[in-house]
Amino acid sequence: MTDPETPDPAADAEQQRAMSLLRSVDVTAPDALRARLEGMIDDASGRRRRAPLSARWRNTLFLPAATALAIVIVALVLVLGSGSSAPTVGQTAKLALSSATAPAPARDAAHPELLSAAVDGIPFPYYVSSTGWQATGSRVQVVHGRKIVTVYYRAPDGTRVGYSIVPGHSLTSQGGRIMVRGGIRYSFGPVGSGRYVTWVRGGHTCVIAGTTVSDRALLRLASADEHIAV
Repeated sequence: MTDPETPDPAADAEQQRAMSLLRSVDVTAPDALRARLEGMIDDASGRRRRAPLSARWRNTLFLPAATALAIVIVALVLVLGSGSSAPTVGQTAKLALSSATAPAPARDAAHPELLSAAVDGIPFPYYVSSTGWQATGSRVQVVHGRKIVTVYYRAPDGTRVGYSIVPGHSLTSQGGRIMVRGGIRYSFGPVGSGRYVTWVRGGHTCVIAGTTVSDRALLRLASADEHIAV
């Protein structure tokens, strides 16, 4: 007869399987949540090791306690992760207002109206020939699992904007002023001390933001980009 307080090798193996199952989930989750869930697995395994021998036969008809708990936890992490995995338009606009961390992309020699940087096939405009804005820097930052690329531009008068493109499916607009030009819906809103415009291009969310730029200038930049042949 096994001492109820004696570690059960089978239970330990079960706990390891449960922990591996949890850690194999490729979804971003807060560290505190994962630590709590791992503790729950430890508790489930401990309760099983201390269970009376007469009750253990019942578990043969079901999944082991810790493994069953891990499956529920994995489902929970997937639900929570999928609900928080997309950045917001506001977060993207703040990136467009941030500082550059790398040089500006070079001009695309094969397509002079474009830069050599793109996101999922959506390129950044050169702008100089059409609007006078010149690329001055860039930034790449991962937000909720998405690698957002931003290119910063400066006008001849010193006005600065950031142009961010978000990979993956388009983001939900946060409302605000709406304008439609050429069949494309442009949404405007405040961000910090500035303004942004957002629209969907090729199924991807694009955001241009600046602190000293008007909605009219933002619309001119966004619509000029839409008329560039790719």
